Amino acid sequence: MKVADVMTRGLDLMSPDDTVQQAAVKMAEADIGAILVGTAEALAGILTDRDIILRLVIDGLSSAEVRVRDIMSSTLFTCRENDSLEQAFAQMSDHQVRRLPVLDEADRLVGIVTLSDLCRQEPDAQRTSELLRAIAEPHRDRRSDKPAETGKPEEATGLDASAPAAVSGPPDPVAPEPETPAATSDPRPSKAR
Repeated sequence: MKVADVMTRGLDLMSPDDTVQQAAVKMAEADIGAILVGTAEALAGILTDRDIILRLVIDGLSSAEVRVRDIMSSTLFTCRENDSLEQAFAQMSDHQVRRLPVLDEADRLVGIVTLSDLCRQEPDAQRTSELLRAIAEPHRDRRSDKPAETGKPEEATGLDASAPAAVSGPPDPVAPEPETPAATSDPRPSKAR
């Protein structure tokens, strides 16, 4: 199966000069967590709900005054409409992103493919959980496109800490690890009855 078979077409784009409020309204109306910025011929970045929260809301900035260009993620990783789903997933995994703009052979935007689009094609629930876990870490630093400091060597994350990577929105749901049952002994002193 190819990316073209599962991607979303007919995307709305925002201008980098639009306000974050305008972008947020458009995202809410379309019920989407991210919107591409630029034109089909020249993408400038992506704005995610996570960008809005971490780079605007928690700093108390006004969405009516801040421009999309000021908080969007400008590093984009893309795929081709003729790529296999495995190639798209590898791209997402390599760059720790959940969305890939899809380009045609002329480098024009033709759609977007998301991690959830790919996971819907996987019939094995255990494999889906593994795919989601492979993308879910590490979290990004809120002020830049760089991975957050995790105390792990960069080889462990597969990312070059000096190179920017796209911020990709809130983590997709990941099945929780099974919990080990806690010991049932009560640490409180027992009372004689």
